[in-house]
Amino acid sequence: MILFIQRARRLLAACLLCAAGASGAADYPARPIRLIVGFPPGGGADFVARQVAQNLAQALGASVVVDNKPGANGTLAAADVARLPADGYTLLLGVSASQSISPVLGPKLPYDPLRDFTPITQVGYTPLVLVVNPRMPARTVSEFVRYANSASEPLTYGSAGTGNITHMAAELFVQSTGTTGLRHIPYKGSNQVITDLLGGHIAAYFDTLPSSLPFIQSGQLRALGVSSDARSSAAPEIPTMREAGVADYHATTWFGVFAPAGLNATVANRLYQAIHDSMGTPAARQALTVRGVEPVLDTPASFRAELEADIARWREVTRRAKLSLD
Repeated sequence: MILFIQRARRLLAACLLCAAGASGAADYPARPIRLIVGFPPGGGADFVARQVAQNLAQALGASVVVDNKPGANGTLAAADVARLPADGYTLLLGVSASQSISPVLGPKLPYDPLRDFTPITQVGYTPLVLVVNPRMPARTVSEFVRYANSASEPLTYGSAGTGNITHMAAELFVQSTGTTGLRHIPYKGSNQVITDLLGGHIAAYFDTLPSSLPFIQSGQLRALGVSSDARSSAAPEIPTMREAGVADYHATTWFGVFAPAGLNATVANRLYQAIHDSMGTPAARQALTVRGVEPVLDTPASFRAELEADIARWREVTRRAKLSLD
């Protein structure tokens, strides 16, 4: 009899929780939503977050506030969101650095990018571009590889830091092309890399396209190829690496919306539809593309599959390059 009563109480509690969850989903959103971004105001991730917040707020008829929590390539913000309740009122503007690169580089993070989050949608991505000083004789990717391999000393390329996407894209290039004549010079951020590249102190840089585009357009830098599968709408004259002969080369920095793991399916679907519909308008898409961000807005299932592929890609690159931040 006691056992029966205990089971009945557990069943009643479960039913009450389900009812509360259904009620909460039906009323969602009933209060302001926080969209946490792991980078300071003014950068690319912050720009995307504010575009999402503005359009999502209009679609849901609720306040969406961007909360900047910069640090450690976005992993501090990701760790915060991972341990918060999955109620739909705290979201993460995750990026490739925090969700697919840092988790394979170590040191061990306090979250698992697949287990601890509910993917909502990939908002978009920014390709990287191989840029060189225009005084370099190489005008194509194949000429660059030949020039690097035949140089008497290794050509130096910069990155915004060891393990940064600008470093990982270069490591993938080395592995994909078999280039042996390159040497990595890590910097603390992108600005000094550009300064030294313009000054001829380093030979090349795998930069995010929006960062280098003004220098490409002015002729101060030469673009050899972009890292995405398709040409960028912001610079359609630059060929892709695959068009330049580098097979299976893909490296982008992407932006996506996540919630903590266990988010109610009804709430998750409402968020996806609201972001997909509001960010899919011509005006919203143009706001992204003029800043070099290619819209994606894929389904949660497609986004998770792409995340899994991205993690596997960078895990293999780090293994072959023997990279670790431990």
